[in-house]
Amino acid sequence: MDVLEFFGLSSDLSGIEIMFFGAAVLGSGLFLIWFILMMVGGAVGDVAGDIFGADIGFDADLSFKALTFQGISAFTMMFGLIGLAIMSADYNSTLALIGGSISGGTSMWIVAKVFQGFTKLQSVGNVRMDEAIGSRGTVYLKIPVSGTGQVSVTFQGNERTLEATSNGDMEIPTGTYITVVDRIGT
Repeated sequence: MDVLEFFGLSSDLSGIEIMFFGAAVLGSGLFLIWFILMMVGGAVGDVAGDIFGADIGFDADLSFKALTFQGISAFTMMFGLIGLAIMSADYNSTLALIGGSISGGTSMWIVAKVFQGFTKLQSVGNVRMDEAIGSRGTVYLKIPVSGTGQVSVTFQGNERTLEATSNGDMEIPTGTYITVVDRIGT
């Protein structure tokens, strides 16, 4: 069985059609391998580190630019598929090269925008306790006269349970509404 016939193509392809077919197979294969390795649990960094003998970290400086492995494989795959589709529709090779390049460039741009969108999902998890001052909440565990209890306070967009002491000489029972007036320690 001929490989081209397996993909529904005739055996009498021109040189440029073979180039488009090769680009489509190469780009699709690289994309599929990368996807499988990512699903295995981040094995891509380990495999790439073993191959190149380096510790490869996929941080924001490397991963979120247009010329990434994902972007190049997307370009190659779409360049080949669209170019081959245009050639199969009996258009000339110049139109197929232009269409393949535009679709490849567009797919590379989309991949870059997707990764750029991933950066917006990042958040800083640092708790700045000074921002709790002035926040309102409720007593979670009663605060004794000369001891500590716990309060539930919402600040920095999250509800947190924190240790608390009374600033007076009275016990504060569970469920009492409070306002944070100061911070002691960390």
